[in-house]
Amino acid sequence: MENESLNILNQMDLEPDNLFMPVEPVQAEGYENHSRRRSWMIHDHFRCPVVGTCLSLEEQRRILKKTGQSIKNRTGHEIHGIFVHSLSNKNKLSKRIDAYLQKKFKYEISEFFDLDRSQFLDVWETHFRKGEIAGLLWVAATRIDLGEEDIALIFGEIHMQMHLNAEHNLKLRRRLFSQEEENRKLIQRLKNSTRIRKKLQKKNDKLERDQRELRREHSFLENENLSLEKELSILHGNTGTLDVGAENQQLRDELDSLREEIGDYQQRLEGLRDQNNKLLSKLESQREMNEGMKKEMEEIFTQFSALTRCDETCPSFDLCRKRILIVGGINRMKSLYRQLIEENGGIFEYHHGHIKGGKKALENQIKRADFVLCPVNINSHNACSVVKKFGKKHRKSVQMLAGSGLGVISQALSECRESISRA
Repeated sequence: MENESLNILNQMDLEPDNLFMPVEPVQAEGYENHSRRRSWMIHDHFRCPVVGTCLSLEEQRRILKKTGQSIKNRTGHEIHGIFVHSLSNKNKLSKRIDAYLQKKFKYEISEFFDLDRSQFLDVWETHFRKGEIAGLLWVAATRIDLGEEDIALIFGEIHMQMHLNAEHNLKLRRRLFSQEEENRKLIQRLKNSTRIRKKLQKKNDKLERDQRELRREHSFLENENLSLEKELSILHGNTGTLDVGAENQQLRDELDSLREEIGDYQQRLEGLRDQNNKLLSKLESQREMNEGMKKEMEEIFTQFSALTRCDETCPSFDLCRKRILIVGGINRMKSLYRQLIEENGGIFEYHHGHIKGGKKALENQIKRADFVLCPVNINSHNACSVVKKFGKKHRKSVQMLAGSGLGVISQALSECRESISRA
């Protein structure tokens, strides 16, 4: 990552300057007759916080694109690293960053740059407590009257705020895990409701077919009854002796019985229709709940990723480009696994966990991995045994996980980071 960032900066017409050279006088809007530090002159403690706090990822992409560099297939972490490295020298990118932030924070510059050191530090403390620090951070980074103690104070407050967010991160992880479990239950309930609805639909279709058949039979019997009544009338008129009253009554009784049976079928059909409508309404409600849960999960994941994003120049950098292999897991969550690992500074690899087609591919992936995560609730016993065997053979760190949700994977990554920091 570091070599790639330096190669990109070498293509931007670098004009290296000493970081602690005398301040270059600059006349800029909002600064009146005062000098300021340019973006490539700011203290090295401010480089990472300025890029991460004063520029959104979308703004970074636009600025990098305007310098003639491709942003295709570059992760947010890679772009962050390029920007931080660019601030160590005067170059095309650092000059564009300087001009952009000057324009973006012209209000803060006009309001707070001319304050004396003591007044500015008071204003900083007030805005820090309110969480409104982006513009004030840029003003602080470009002022020349702040001493090492002042810079250490400001950087320390920003740095410690990242650690104070750890409890919030854990809450988000627990909430994400709980929502994953709830989502799984809702999906199962949805499948059950769909299965019941299909069975009811089949019953409903059969009842409708039976009803149509009974109506045809009823119509046929009524026509036959009319025909018999006509024949009876003719017989009575011709002979006056043939008594078919009993037979006619029997036909009437059969007709009444059929009418009652049709009524029962109609009543049952209405009941099934009501039940079907209730199930359809419940199914639609569950779909809406599922969609809402999905959106909320995505928002939480985005917040969690934003809170843990950093690079190797920051004291809180974590996975150090280590290769993380996940064996098994939930296939539809593969993209979320990748995002979680790459935005925490790691290299993502994945194996589906099926070993019937051969174990060589799995062994090769384990050989080049730094850490191996294997959820036992997804993989077979045989697959777990093979992973342990290859991990021991090639002396790789293997973690057998109880689950495959993002919360479990995130906790395992925290242990990986601790292992890296102890190394």
